[in-house]
Amino acid sequence: MNLLKSLSISIGRTLVFLSFGLNLLIIASFEIRPDKLSALNIPPIWVWSTIGIIVCLLSMLFIKKTLPLIICGSWILTTCILADEFQSLRRGLSPTLGKSKNTSHPNSIRVATINCNGRNLNIVRESLEFNPDIILTQESPSPKELISLMSEIGNKNYQVIGGWDCAIIAKGTLKKKIYPSILFNHVAGATLTLTNGTEIELLSLHLERAITRWDLWSIECWKQHKQRNTERRDQLIYLLAELKKQSSNKPIIFGGDFNASYQSNIYAVIPEKFTNAFDEAGKGIGNTFTNYFPIIRIDHIYPSNQFSIIDSRSVKTKNSDHRMVICDLLLN
Repeated sequence: MNLLKSLSISIGRTLVFLSFGLNLLIIASFEIRPDKLSALNIPPIWVWSTIGIIVCLLSMLFIKKTLPLIICGSWILTTCILADEFQSLRRGLSPTLGKSKNTSHPNSIRVATINCNGRNLNIVRESLEFNPDIILTQESPSPKELISLMSEIGNKNYQVIGGWDCAIIAKGTLKKKIYPSILFNHVAGATLTLTNGTEIELLSLHLERAITRWDLWSIECWKQHKQRNTERRDQLIYLLAELKKQSSNKPIIFGGDFNASYQSNIYAVIPEKFTNAFDEAGKGIGNTFTNYFPIIRIDHIYPSNQFSIIDSRSVKTKNSDHRMVICDLLLN
């Protein structure tokens, strides 16, 4: 009996220490965000919390509840502090940005970004229901198809520029910018001239796709996640350097599909002059992928500091595997 009791206690303590060790590892991966731990940053923190709490609950079958409950509390506290979702939920449980744009201010600008899920033109139709001034698309229909759509709906206010994968649709005059060929499949850039003569630099981006393998027991899996995270960060650094060259001192709006969860360290390379629109004013759940069960936020809009951010939301779509991000801005 003593042997069985000792074995039971050992199993219980091992489970508790496993849960506690995982908690420390997740905190380190979410706070320090090293490339080596990139694989851990893709699932939202509540996924890891659920695993950790389940392990603690199992340990209660073998030892007293006090220590497991303390570790469960640690997981709950970690989730409340680090979970991306809690930041926007504190501002409001439901989005306040509606289909009708507030036009009381002459400098108000509505921006939308959406992944078109294999060049689906219907998702662009969906975005037009919100009457945006600027639409940034990825996996986009061709410029020819987009121009045809604008003609079909009888809206002559929009102009279109685009490339192989990304496009920009905007009210005003668009002048296409040429980016280096290494970025050809990942960006579309343009200068937008508004009716009052103001120029805004625009960029729609689509970074390298994510690694989908989850065999975390394999060293190769960790290597591939690390490599892809590094590639995306290098892409973004290069892209932002080119954007700076193109824009001079003009106001800038860039956004699109970053293909990286918001816990990734790639976002740390974005200069402080840019603000994530949903971080600033979004309400409700901002996760954008997947559309029907959104667990991570990979689609973003970043205006420069010449803009004030009024509101933002993530919108469920009918024709994409991503949700659409919309924000209302004021050009100062």
